[in-house]
Amino acid sequence: MAFCRNCGQKLEDGVAFCPNCGTATGEGAAVQAPVKEVKEPSGPLFWRIYMKAFGALMEKPFKLWGISLLGTLLTGVFVALAGVAIPAFAIAIPWLFTVALAAIFLKGYHREQVYCYELFSTMKDWATIKRVLSGMGWSFLWIFLWSLIPIVGPIFAIIKGYEYALVPYILVKKPELNAVKARELSIEKTKGFKGQMFLADLVVYAMIFVAIAILFGLGMIKYIGVLFLIIMVLLMICVGVLLPLFMGIVHAAFYEELIGDEEEEPAAEEPAEKVEE
Repeated sequence: MAFCRNCGQKLEDGVAFCPNCGTATGEGAAVQAPVKEVKEPSGPLFWRIYMKAFGALMEKPFKLWGISLLGTLLTGVFVALAGVAIPAFAIAIPWLFTVALAAIFLKGYHREQVYCYELFSTMKDWATIKRVLSGMGWSFLWIFLWSLIPIVGPIFAIIKGYEYALVPYILVKKPELNAVKARELSIEKTKGFKGQMFLADLVVYAMIFVAIAILFGLGMIKYIGVLFLIIMVLLMICVGVLLPLFMGIVHAAFYEELIGDEEEEPAAEEPAEKVEE
């Protein structure tokens, strides 16, 4: 009986590929090895997004977490400094870091290498700064205007927030689009999916709220309550440092699911007129 030259698995006579590792045997070396089918996560869209985001996060958890946390800290420091010197910068700086982190989360989702200096990728030149601020500012302006509607304004603002949720990723992946076109593309691609995007956020925050509420309730028990209160505090700390990263990967996954690297279809060429002989 023959053995696989790659993994040592016993092979039956006439087998073209190793059943264990897929390496071609002598008889079938010229034949393409069969590709193993990768099963897609099942369930609602937001749940499939969770599974994909979690799988991507597990590739480089510590590096992505470190860069995400550094981005959050830098945003806070720069906003605090800008708020004292030039208050307008306190609005602009978070937008610059938001788009830079969007680029990092997209690379993390694709299992690509990420680096700390990429947190400043949106500040490399004035053209980039102006484009990012225009894109984010234009979306923010529309959300603000919708929020001014009496009574139902906050509801419309939330809906519009999800309509424009893909703008940071569009600014990263489609540099040919200006602020108006980026917002319009986000509106187009989120049609029919805003509910799933809302559920993706709601489920996570609801689970956290329920967990904290239960721990707080148990913390009221005499003698052992202190232990549950300590666990609650630790949970809140973990949520504070890990949640921005997970939700960033989730939103990047939504971008890839709804837009990805699709290209505009070229216009169909008109058939050449037949030349009469």
